Amino acid sequence: MKSIIIGAGKVGFSIAQLLSMEDQDVVVIEQDEERVKLIEETLDVQVIQGSGASWSVLESAGVKSAEMLVAVTEYDELNMIACLLAKQYGVKTTIARVRNPEYVETPHFSPESLLGIDLIINPERVTAEEIAKIIKNPEVLDIEYYADGKVQLVEFVVPDNSPAINMKLKDLDTSKYVIVSIARKHKMIVPSGDDVIKAGDHVYLMANTADMPDVLKSLGIYRRKIEHVTILGAGRTGCYLAHIIEKEKLPVNIKIVEKDEKRAREISAKLKYSLVIHGDGSDLDLLENENIGQSDLFVAVTDDDKINLLSCLIAKNLGVKKTIAKIKRADIMPLMEQIGIDIVLSPRILTAGAILKYIRKGNVVSVTVLGDERAELLEFYVQPGSFAVGKQLRKIKFPNGSVVGAIVRNGKVIIPDGNSKIQPDDQLMVFSLPRSIHKVEKLFINGGKGLW
Repeated sequence: MKSIIIGAGKVGFSIAQLLSMEDQDVVVIEQDEERVKLIEETLDVQVIQGSGASWSVLESAGVKSAEMLVAVTEYDELNMIACLLAKQYGVKTTIARVRNPEYVETPHFSPESLLGIDLIINPERVTAEEIAKIIKNPEVLDIEYYADGKVQLVEFVVPDNSPAINMKLKDLDTSKYVIVSIARKHKMIVPSGDDVIKAGDHVYLMANTADMPDVLKSLGIYRRKIEHVTILGAGRTGCYLAHIIEKEKLPVNIKIVEKDEKRAREISAKLKYSLVIHGDGSDLDLLENENIGQSDLFVAVTDDDKINLLSCLIAKNLGVKKTIAKIKRADIMPLMEQIGIDIVLSPRILTAGAILKYIRKGNVVSVTVLGDERAELLEFYVQPGSFAVGKQLRKIKFPNGSVVGAIVRNGKVIIPDGNSKIQPDDQLMVFSLPRSIHKVEKLFINGGKGLW
């Protein structure tokens, strides 16, 4: 599969790296000479210097034979034009990063249907939506929904008082859930029945959405309430988050700290219920004077990783119960979790998950990237005639590092066990470590030969 990436900034670099690791034929188009040299020296991809909105540059990049084009420059208009041009050349899948809400937040139609672009993505909004989900479900570290909301995947830390501690998985009543992975010391495993749960483990668990509250209670995870949220940074992510909270009328008091006085005034005028404070979020005196320590949640979403790190540590020291930091550099995410920051989010990783959907084989509905090891939760439909159809799960030779978390059939959620049989058009949620993803795909696509 040939893919063209337009824009070699942080997001473009990350996507090019991801696709090249997937053995894709990747061409990167970038105008900046220094970025061109960096890509050439770092990644095993072809690089062309020029504008992605130029038909001659696109042709030299091989647009006529490309199956996917991803435009992620800093300029919304260039990204959209590049995608429109690519469609004229017959490119099957086009993806554009568009940040300006005036282009994408239209009340009467979807911008994708109007422009003919397959996916319009806004990393800042995606990040804000992820944080909003955590505000609604503060007892967990992460939560994702599948099958139109029927199935949930949650990540949580096993508390010291959990009744599951030191128990083998086979001794737990797992009739209503599947533990798809356990992360311990930043290493993810797909557990077997003999694996033991320990305090501090990060557990990834799937269940019917209706059953999830009771499942979590049985493992010692109880509902929490968030009433006071402090947001550091009134940039795009912070502004989106405040708008989401206000629009959904969540019972939360919002306080926003913004260093730029002009920006603080602009955002204050746009928001109805949020209190906007002009000040430096890394200033201990300011945070103390504003009683930030009384917040249930502190969210640092400035464009500076160091400020996000420092302010979260200060907030934690002042007594804030939970902290979230937005980080651009994915390589320092494990470090931030080790020093006590509860949740670390990378817009680039969230963006990559949305794009992975288009390069996975089969009838893929969604892809979620999980953990430091970039594991994936694949949601897809089983193709008739595929290797797994008609077989019980215990008789399918699954690759190491993969497991079926849930099956949806005719609108009904099935929590699978070894006797569950795969049927054509089943909607499956499958967890897989990176090394096993392509082997998993072969089991469920027509023409796949399985692993025997």
